[in-house]
Amino acid sequence: MEKRQLIFITILLIAVLSIISCKKDASVDPNQLLTDQMRSVTDSIVNNTQVPGVVALVVDHKRGIDWLYTTGFSDIPAKLPMNGNNNFRIGSNTKTFTGTVLLQLVDEGKLALSDKLSKYYPEYPKSDSITISMLCNMTSGIYNFTDDESWQDILINNPSRVWLPQELIDAGVSHDFYFQPGKGWTYSNTNTIILGMLIEKLTGSTLESEISNRIIKPLQLSNTGFLTSGLTFPGPHARGYYMGEYVENEDLTEHFDISWGWAAGSVYSTPRELQKFVEVLVEGGFLSDSLQKRRLDEMHLISPNIGYGLALFQRGSFYGHNGAVMGFTSSMYHSKEKDCTIIIYFNCLLELQPDFLFKRFMDILYGRNF
Repeated sequence: MEKRQLIFITILLIAVLSIISCKKDASVDPNQLLTDQMRSVTDSIVNNTQVPGVVALVVDHKRGIDWLYTTGFSDIPAKLPMNGNNNFRIGSNTKTFTGTVLLQLVDEGKLALSDKLSKYYPEYPKSDSITISMLCNMTSGIYNFTDDESWQDILINNPSRVWLPQELIDAGVSHDFYFQPGKGWTYSNTNTIILGMLIEKLTGSTLESEISNRIIKPLQLSNTGFLTSGLTFPGPHARGYYMGEYVENEDLTEHFDISWGWAAGSVYSTPRELQKFVEVLVEGGFLSDSLQKRRLDEMHLISPNIGYGLALFQRGSFYGHNGAVMGFTSSMYHSKEKDCTIIIYFNCLLELQPDFLFKRFMDILYGRNF
């Protein structure tokens, strides 16, 4: 009898513990598990690579995740922590600003994507074979001026030099084309510099004014700006390190005049303001519905699951861009399908870049189905 009672009590205890365990498991916030995993992989980058610091913003509206995380240093010698509210150079994410203004001019009837470049700049090589669309989607074949060794030598030896947009284009068009216009795909900053000059030609105002009046002011982005020149940028910001290879404490924050990036790479912003921008960029609001649909639909597959369209990358259901300038790299993506935005900054330029972390976040949040 005592044995039977002991067995019964043991079974009852196990059942009670199981119920308690189930209740405990049910109380665990699944979003906390996800953010813990993202925190772990973000920390791992700083702990196991030469990346000084990371800012990551993940906003999944469907799940109710709004996670802004920082790790590492914004200033290595001073050992200052990264700050998720500070300004940051966003590099080639600028192309989405320039491309959006260009497409707004298309909506306004000031030009057509099918127009030949020769209509506006007949002096450029093969301009009668290059369309405005080819400049936007990187299928023009025009050489990338930042790959020009003579231009690189001047930049390195005279980093404070102020570059005119025409000088950047001249460096690009002085080389042979990568391929016949429309017959391939190669990323080239020269394309976007030409688009910037075209915007100024069609509007009679500066690209800086057009981006400000059409994007920055309407969205009330008070900490975002387009720079035409200068070694520094406004507001509190992290120091930026390295230019492709690790050189201990190599600080390039205020070393190169940003005029070299212009329409292709001179915007600065913050994570929250980029979130606001990219959500409108992808969800709609800048363009007519028909042109917005075309922008999202017309993608050239450049590698598995990655496409490039009208100044826009596509990675699965996410659209946006990435950026790299000396000392700073970034990723900016939004998915209308997932109702999710990802913004990532590294305060360095190394082989390992924020798109790697974006992909890790996708694995955590959605697996292969993103």
